Amino acid sequence: MESRLQELFQKYLSNQYSEQELDELLRYFELAEDEANLRENIRKEIHRLEVIPDQEERIDHLVAGVKQKLHDRIQPPEKPVKQLSPHKQYRWSYMKYYAAAAIIVALATALYLYRGDLFVNRKTNIVNQEILPGYNQATLTLADGTKVELDSAKRGIQIRDEDISYNDGTKIAAKTIVPDPLRSSGSTLRSENRNSSIVNSTMLTLSTPKGGQYQIILSDGTKVWLNAASTLKYPSRFSGDRREVSLEGEAYFEVNNNPSIGAMQDNRKSYLVNRKSNVPFVVKSRNQEILVLGTKFNVTAFNDEKETKTTLVEGKVQVKSQNLKLKTYNLQLLTPAQQAVVKGDSLTVSKVDITRELAWKDNKFSFDNKPFTQIMAELSRWYNIEVLYEGKIPEPEFFGGIYRSNTLSTVMALLEANGIRYRLEGRKMIIMQAKKGGEKP
Repeated sequence: MESRLQELFQKYLSNQYSEQELDELLRYFELAEDEANLRENIRKEIHRLEVIPDQEERIDHLVAGVKQKLHDRIQPPEKPVKQLSPHKQYRWSYMKYYAAAAIIVALATALYLYRGDLFVNRKTNIVNQEILPGYNQATLTLADGTKVELDSAKRGIQIRDEDISYNDGTKIAAKTIVPDPLRSSGSTLRSENRNSSIVNSTMLTLSTPKGGQYQIILSDGTKVWLNAASTLKYPSRFSGDRREVSLEGEAYFEVNNNPSIGAMQDNRKSYLVNRKSNVPFVVKSRNQEILVLGTKFNVTAFNDEKETKTTLVEGKVQVKSQNLKLKTYNLQLLTPAQQAVVKGDSLTVSKVDITRELAWKDNKFSFDNKPFTQIMAELSRWYNIEVLYEGKIPEPEFFGGIYRSNTLSTVMALLEANGIRYRLEGRKMIIMQAKKGGEKP
């Protein structure tokens, strides 16, 4: 019986069965004692398709589905019936036949789809899953190397009254503090009812991974939005005659023009500077230094990109870069809607579309007139994927945009409409060679 069931099962899956063989197969499915044979045939079929390790779970799921549908759709009458009329007997047999046929179709469909998935991924043995967008996630590192994994349910942190908490006032939970065993303790931690606050840590580092973003309000009231794969280094309290931070990656700043005296360290020099004039705010990034006096601006300074960009939204900033060849400095004063680009020894300034440059802060991607490689770099950081290119890099023109809350496949559908071809292997995206003219994308 077992070999016959296997033969019928294979014929059905290959769509090479006769009407009589289908009847015979359906009768096997009606027999409870043949569940073991059914299970074994499913196992053999999945094994033949080079199944990945969770085959037993899949088998249990398929068999449970068959049993449940048989129970639901071929349930005998609630009250015993001594004898059925020929018409009713025919109707009951037909119902059983129909139900069993539906089960066979469902089972075959499941195996067919499963076989298709394995065929696509047979070489890599990877079943691709939907890649979700990034979200709020970041790590706070203290001066001694202690790391604090910040709550992804919160939008950001703030420094106030020598204390660090989330923007809603919630204390940072003690369980999130991970000490660095390789470094000695140099910062002070204060615990209170299972919560901890971080005090007097000279330098702090807020970093976001790929697929992360976070916000921070510095001790002087300056607000910073940190994009994915970015790092901001800053003091717990500013001191001296300037407020200085350093950035790697991308961040949007809203600098407080009039920081309170309490935000500056308690020394005579700081008091005098603060009373007489605004204390300059300085952002250091790769190959440049930005001098700020109360303003809103965006800085893009990723180490894996050739250009460092500063885009001014409001106020004034001075951008300084070094010309190594001439051993001099380039200085440019920006006005709103201007962007300074540092590339190598050069510093250029041009008018830009503020909406496009700040789209990420508003949870959007803007593709307007952007090079394809820049678009893919943004997707790589936000969706935490690796992007590789096969052959010549495409150079299509893109317009419009999409919200960053969409899944990766939704975003890529827009690019596909412009002729982009790609394949996804886990978290690795390969951009394929564009097809020749006349071929459909």
